[in-house]
Amino acid sequence: MADDTGVSGPAPSPSPGSRWPWLAGLVALGVGAFLGYSAAYQSSVGGLGGMLGAAFLWLAVGALAVVAGLVGIGNALRGEGRGRVASRYSFAAVGLLLAGAGGGYGAVSAFDLGYHPPVVLQARGEASITLAGTLAFVPRASGRADCQSVADGTDVERVVALSLGDLHGGLLRADFAIPVGGVSSGYISLFVDGATLASGSVPPTWEKAEPEVSSAAGGASGSIRFDGAQLRTEPEIGAATGSWPSTLSGTVTWSCGEWFAPDASPPTAVSAQVTLDLSGGDWRATGGTIGSCEFEADGSVWTVTTGDAGLLRGEPLSLVLDLGGDPRAGDEVHLWLSVHLATPSGAASLPLGALVAATTGRTISWTDLVAIDEVAPEGLSGSLTFNDVPMESTPDLAWPARLSGELSWECG
Repeated sequence: MADDTGVSGPAPSPSPGSRWPWLAGLVALGVGAFLGYSAAYQSSVGGLGGMLGAAFLWLAVGALAVVAGLVGIGNALRGEGRGRVASRYSFAAVGLLLAGAGGGYGAVSAFDLGYHPPVVLQARGEASITLAGTLAFVPRASGRADCQSVADGTDVERVVALSLGDLHGGLLRADFAIPVGGVSSGYISLFVDGATLASGSVPPTWEKAEPEVSSAAGGASGSIRFDGAQLRTEPEIGAATGSWPSTLSGTVTWSCGEWFAPDASPPTAVSAQVTLDLSGGDWRATGGTIGSCEFEADGSVWTVTTGDAGLLRGEPLSLVLDLGGDPRAGDEVHLWLSVHLATPSGAASLPLGALVAATTGRTISWTDLVAIDEVAPEGLSGSLTFNDVPMESTPDLAWPARLSGELSWECG
């Protein structure tokens, strides 16, 4: 538009009020997208908490849509020009809100934006211990350890040493945390495996906060020194009984191998040839018994089991051999032998009488740590000789108090 001098001036800017409908629409679209995304994310978390969170967010979307819709209806009923315009804007906001919620929800699955649990890596390692002033302890030169990483990282955060030595007849283990980046404190708990103690015994546990930790290569190796780890007393179950020392002092050293692949999964169970021969007693071997081998994530054999290793006093003898994963010759592993005795049923001829007799009763079991004589890589086959494995359950004079014999297995 030209002024009095004939020079055209700048065009007048649009009224600021004309921007508000666009801003309101963008806000509605953004709020809807955020709520839809949040609802989809909560759904991906799973569990009751995730379901409730997603339901609450969808209720929020519905409530906002209802409020905007009621505002639009109210403006439409005013019958004025501005009221009708405001009504259209309100209904448009409802549409944009719902469109944004749908888009945000769909984006989670389309772009894989849902919840992903933190990746914690696992590795096999070795650990050993020296104890000061504890005479009734027989250490092992090196025993198996399991290493665990920090979440979504490769630094070692935790190590569980599974076979440190023999303390007063029990297998000593340790569970300790390694300080990471100066933001966490070290910690160590030493304990005796309850499976190596008499039935009903309280396993002793010694604890020490902030021990001296020296580590290298992101915690892949190092040592942890503890002085005066205290024997813990549980108020609910009391203190461990027996001649356990009130404190432990010493040093644990460890080293971890390569991390397993994050998506590593164990192979399915495979059949096994199990041969058990007991010495003495009323024992009848069945030769090459068919059992099964269960595997760990790294492909090593975890357990060898069979429900009928032979007949002891005419009853099928079950066997469980816990290799603990990739043992070596000379390592001690857990062996369980058991016989299940069905309750004699005088009503066996009645309906369900035989079922009751077979599913009730009691179990006679023998268990102990036994040393492996020979073992193939990853525990796929091996043999051992065991002597005087004690009865774990309440003594029963009708059954041998201890079992001795030979065992061999081959997986696949």
